[in-house]
Amino acid sequence: MALVAYKLGGSLLLLSDLAARLRAVLDQRPDDQALIVVGGGSATDVVREWSVAHTLNEVESHWLAVRSLSLNRALVHRLLPESAEVSSRADALRQHAPRTPLLLDVEACLLAAEREQRCSLPKCWDVTSDSIAAWIAHDWAAEELVLLKSTGLPGEQTLGEAAGRGLVDPHFPLVAPGVLRVSWCNLREAAPQIRPWCG
Repeated sequence: MALVAYKLGGSLLLLSDLAARLRAVLDQRPDDQALIVVGGGSATDVVREWSVAHTLNEVESHWLAVRSLSLNRALVHRLLPESAEVSSRADALRQHAPRTPLLLDVEACLLAAEREQRCSLPKCWDVTSDSIAAWIAHDWAAEELVLLKSTGLPGEQTLGEAAGRGLVDPHFPLVAPGVLRVSWCNLREAAPQIRPWCG
């Protein structure tokens, strides 16, 4: 059973039919184990405002932003009650059920990687949940990373071009090459489809 990592863009949390759309996309990989990394969206935008208002340094802001992902994960868990929350690869292996989407506790996962000195991600605003999901997909040897976004991927864009247009974060082109395959899905489409991008 292959592991497929999904990065769910935070702005998509406002979709009233998010659960149905997510299930429809996960059904496109029915035999694989889904690992969902929920992005920041509005919750992380608040941290950006705090960082300016209180002159927080980038490391402080990074960890607060990572913590904000837990709130969003809690919402998705409520919307997908069939999902299971995990914080490590060992947790994921214990679950090991293709019809049970796994929701990653990103903060716990990254803190463990920090303690083990395995995480090479910079702690700055250039690193968002895009790069975090790519790093996790590489670290967990996922077969594929699917970016669930609010927009389509116009044309044949390189990683660098996509980052330049704000479609992914600035650090993503540096970490994504470590992932076997990166795909894209506009979750706002009438019938969202996973489309190959690179790898």
